[in-house]
Amino acid sequence: MSRLLTLMAIMVMAELPAQPGLFPLSRQMEAPYTALMHRWKNTGHTAIRPYLRADVAPLGDSLLPRATLPFLDRWAGNDSSRFRGGPLLDLLGGVTSGRTTDAAYRAGAGFWTSYALHPQVELYADGRIWNERFADHLDTLVQATGVAPGEGYAYGDGPNYTHYDWNAHVSWTTAKHFNITAGRGRNFFGEGHRSLMLSDNSYSYPYLRISTTVWRIRYVNLYTWMWDIRGAAGDPGRYARKNSAMHYLSFDLSDRINFGLFESVVWENADPDYPRGFDFNYWNPVIFLRPVEFGIGSPDNATLGFAFNVKFGRRGLFYSQLVLDEFLLREVRDGRGWYANKQGFQLGAILHDPVGTEGLDLRVEMNYVRPFMYTHSDTRQNHAHFGQPLAHPYGSNFVEGLASADLRRGRWTFREHFSYAVMGQDTGMYSWGNNMFRPENDRPPRDAEGRKDNYGYFIGVPVAAQVIFNEVRGGWWISPRGGLQVEASYLFQAWMPGEGDARTSHTFQIGLSARLRDRYADQQVRYVLP
Repeated sequence: MSRLLTLMAIMVMAELPAQPGLFPLSRQMEAPYTALMHRWKNTGHTAIRPYLRADVAPLGDSLLPRATLPFLDRWAGNDSSRFRGGPLLDLLGGVTSGRTTDAAYRAGAGFWTSYALHPQVELYADGRIWNERFADHLDTLVQATGVAPGEGYAYGDGPNYTHYDWNAHVSWTTAKHFNITAGRGRNFFGEGHRSLMLSDNSYSYPYLRISTTVWRIRYVNLYTWMWDIRGAAGDPGRYARKNSAMHYLSFDLSDRINFGLFESVVWENADPDYPRGFDFNYWNPVIFLRPVEFGIGSPDNATLGFAFNVKFGRRGLFYSQLVLDEFLLREVRDGRGWYANKQGFQLGAILHDPVGTEGLDLRVEMNYVRPFMYTHSDTRQNHAHFGQPLAHPYGSNFVEGLASADLRRGRWTFREHFSYAVMGQDTGMYSWGNNMFRPENDRPPRDAEGRKDNYGYFIGVPVAAQVIFNEVRGGWWISPRGGLQVEASYLFQAWMPGEGDARTSHTFQIGLSARLRDRYADQQVRYVLP
């Protein structure tokens, strides 16, 4: 028996890829690999991020240029290195104008490291701390939420804030069909700049991710531990705990067509009236979560989503998402804006190397999310973490169009990103569905008895506001495998409320930046957290 077990272990290990672990969750670093995987007949479940290194390693080590400084290249290494690491530095300075004209800076330092403990096991950790004076429109967001976008609680009274972030994981590739990752970080489901399912917009969280790949199918089970920080004044001991269980199924129906299925349930796990911790009813990796939710009689918040992606030509991809929180076809057909019809959809396309321009990526995208999407009657169970949406940063009650162009030329990178959105702006004491941290029962009354108004909830109601964002950025890689570059950027944001004064901001910055993960500057205040 012992000989048989040893032989089986050897056979399993022989199937293992030589490259364990996860690729950084950074579109700028992923870009050359994504462009190859989006080509017709090339494989890769690109809607599941961060990518497995086993997926990107066969595409070649030369897609990212070598570091400018040799010692950084030795630290960062290549995809076959057992040890990798490097500094994470943000030393950006400039000026922002809007309410006033002030200096804007970002001063941060940290380190990242990974170690291939075994051909099947990777250990990874990174951490950074910043002192920052934000761009004018982001400073408004920090004042409203108390959170630096995607980077933790903003300590300080302003305009200067200190915040920190750290990520770590152990990733174990048990066979060529399985990857198990446990740690703290972010995940992303979708092909778009945004995701209406799960994005990396929010702060890091502990998670367990199990990826199973069989034939043309990749199936992900994601279990997370999250926090509701309202009323805690930045004290971690007072954060309210919440959990989620998510599934994402990616199925390549053909060389050109991919279908995705998403489901999630979020619950508050420290309710004194319903204590349960992490509900093990949701550990089942294969069943739908909505029947479980009904079966245990729970008040939890479940969401269902679909994705349909089609490769066109040789280097293009059409992508789409449809997400349902609550849905009645009869009310949709009626067209009266029923409050509980909570849906969102995304349509987009990305084209790589158009008209022979190597290294150029062009994207257009539209996102539409109805009022009250992602919220819940118990707002501790909304689709949010650490005061930020888990999907689109605008939350709900908006429609957005965006376009971007990214160009890579050796060590040089250039980006132009533009977005325009129309969204609802609440007035008075009631909610029309734009604030996912307010319950749907905060709707305005329809009669003197105080019964809630169930109809008339459309995009832009009760007052339509508009927001325009544009970013131009150029950079030169110092350490591409470590995400370190010299860059200069210009940000423009215009906020045009339906009521009140319009506001614009301009921000110029130049310096050293670590792009090991994505940062989203195209944001807008939708709510104020206590």
